Amino acid sequence: MIPTGSGFSMLYFVYGIVLILIVFGLFFKSNKKEFWFHLVFYSLYAGLMIYVFSEKENFRGGGSLVVLFYGFIFPILHLVIYRIIKLIKYICKKTV
Repeated sequence: MIPTGSGFSMLYFVYGIVLILIVFGLFFKSNKKEFWFHLVFYSLYAGLMIYVFSEKENFRGGGSLVVLFYGFIFPILHLVIYRIIKLIKYICKKTV
């Protein structure tokens, strides 16, 4: 069961953007090892969400909002943690 509402379309768009950013980093950035880690984590939470989407029970009784919320949490946290790590590395590099 693949929901096609506007919220879910935005969710698919966010997952696509994150995947494009990771693939872009793998091909065009110098630190490829870092992007392999991102790809592994992305694969883990994307696989989890595919499993959640495959269960029909998760969408009954208003459960689709919970699925949508958890679907947005993973890629947003991934990008936020990535930016925080980059900021910390930048600050440490400036002070040394």
